Amino acid sequence: MARTPARGAVSRRLSTSALALAAAAARRFYVEGLTKVEIARQLGVSRFKVARLLADAQEAGLVQIHVVVPSSLDGELADALRERFGVRAVYVVKPEEDTVAGQRRAVAGFTAGLLEESVTAEDVVGLAWGRTISQLAASIGASIGCRFVQLSGALPRPDVEESAVELVRRMAEATGSSATTFYAPLAVPDAATADGLRSQSGISEALAELDRLTKAVVSVGAWHPGESTALDSLGEADREALSSAGVVAEITGVLLGADGREVDALSDRVIGVTGAQLRATPDVVAMACGDLRAAATATALRSGIVSTLVTHSSLARAVLAQPG
Repeated sequence: MARTPARGAVSRRLSTSALALAAAAARRFYVEGLTKVEIARQLGVSRFKVARLLADAQEAGLVQIHVVVPSSLDGELADALRERFGVRAVYVVKPEEDTVAGQRRAVAGFTAGLLEESVTAEDVVGLAWGRTISQLAASIGASIGCRFVQLSGALPRPDVEESAVELVRRMAEATGSSATTFYAPLAVPDAATADGLRSQSGISEALAELDRLTKAVVSVGAWHPGESTALDSLGEADREALSSAGVVAEITGVLLGADGREVDALSDRVIGVTGAQLRATPDVVAMACGDLRAAATATALRSGIVSTLVTHSSLARAVLAQPG
């Protein structure tokens, strides 16, 4: 997308000689890759004057910056989502196969590359559990050497062969990293059972790692059967009660209302990361797939939890069409 600076205001003030000097500085900086110190030496001016010349060149329209987004991404949709919801970064992929399975492969594959480029050995990376995360683990392969931490317990699903423990361990093995895991369900029937599990050796140590996260990778779940691991772990009475409480989205067992605020109706029964811990994590990468999750994705973006969104073009358009 090209951005052409406003023309006229500076060019009316500057002489032809001044514009020529600005153009010479701009060419050396943007085309030849010289530093400001080198340019100052060549042009016989101060380094501070070079900075002024570069600003003049842009304001006069002598410099036009054109950023080309890869053809597999939709930069305009990404910019629109980022500006509307105020998140740090948005990536919108164009799946080769525009089915839910194809969307999931495209989103997970892109996120795998994003992690390979951005995660360092010093990072502590929380990893959620589910279908898109499983695809992510199958897509990643570069050596990273970080520490992956299981974000929550899980429940058996016929469409996810691995448990949360197995998935985190596979991710660690594929990237030459270490894994911190624990055996527990995502949600239990009552708070007393949850407290008992959280105090068990192994689980308590793993949960303590959630305060040290530098990055987390999660999926956005919609509050519909088959679209949320948290909902699928509950009985019918709980599902109806939480729906009546206004839950429309879920991120790793953290429940959200339409305005993005956390619905604190299940937290005492969930074994895993809390909303406060996710908000304290410097970078939370959320993957969103499937057009049924438009309202849930908009809610997640309003929550303040998500800093980076990776989604696909049809869902991005559906999210932008959401009211509010």
